[in-house]
Amino acid sequence: MKDSIIVDIRKVRTALESFDKSDFHYKTCFYKCLDGFPSGCCGDTSNLLGLFLKTAYGKDSLYVSGKGLGNNREKSHAWLLYDDYIIDITADQFNSIGYNLDKVIVSKSSDFHESFSRIDRHEINYDSLCKTPIAGVLHKVNERIRSRRL
Repeated sequence: MKDSIIVDIRKVRTALESFDKSDFHYKTCFYKCLDGFPSGCCGDTSNLLGLFLKTAYGKDSLYVSGKGLGNNREKSHAWLLYDDYIIDITADQFNSIGYNLDKVIVSKSSDFHESFSRIDRHEINYDSLCKTPIAGVLHKVNERIRSRRL
């Protein structure tokens, strides 16, 4: 993967961290999550990042969801698969339960992501996603990146 794409992915994470939860649309997990980003924001973040990569680089991503982490059959998580790379900018939310994960993961393989007992993948519907509050959050993220020169 090009270094410039990885740099941009890191910028998206930094931009998301810079907002207060009240800056987000009330129908997004960015607003709803009590603990704040990244906790509980993996689904919306994966969709946002997929839309970002599509608009910035013209390439499709797969939305990946995993369920059943370790002994907790209900623990779930979401991330992207892009050009055969795992891209995850919310995995560090699991550090509170004993993991030591980076804020931004871009890797061909990951023991953490492979540890889910059930993994599902689907294509992102970009046309539908553009009609959701996620598109508005992406607009704010892009503005923040430009204004702060992240």
